[in-house]
Amino acid sequence: MKSEKQQFNVYLTPETVKGMKHRSVDEQLSLSDLVEQVFSAYLSNGQENQGLDSHPKADEATIRLQPMLHVDDMSKAVDFFRQLGATLQNGSRDGDWSLLSFGAAELSLLAHPANPEQNEDKLELNFEYTGALEELEKNLRQAGTSIVRPTGDEGFGYQLQVEGPDGMLIKINQLDPDLYR
Repeated sequence: MKSEKQQFNVYLTPETVKGMKHRSVDEQLSLSDLVEQVFSAYLSNGQENQGLDSHPKADEATIRLQPMLHVDDMSKAVDFFRQLGATLQNGSRDGDWSLLSFGAAELSLLAHPANPEQNEDKLELNFEYTGALEELEKNLRQAGTSIVRPTGDEGFGYQLQVEGPDGMLIKINQLDPDLYR
């Protein structure tokens, strides 16, 4: 049974209100649920804040969803997504890859056709990993995850390819900005 809730009025700066609204959308929570989580974390006096910390410690590995869409015309695709509100974050020197952001969400574009022989599709499920990719690979192997391609050197850093539970190819990248900027 859900506990009874009551209204709690507070006055905040417009920037804070806007930030909380955006965060609730990013977290896929109602504004009330997000505020309740923040307050509960604060009241639990420094205990784990239920995943709301967007700034991991410097030595903490993080993984971020970064889907990639194969496109035919990069400039046309970038222009389209900019019209939807995207911001261009990065791109490769040769112009075949771009990283766009929509608030906290990201989308990669790649101007190469998908390779069905490698189980690629028009849209790929990619992740960016900030820790040691070899260590993640070791942990995934121990957990029984099917490794499609072990960690390997790529033009943008390193990549590990694994098979998802439904057979989908999942690529986990460790990016090195010095290689593509």
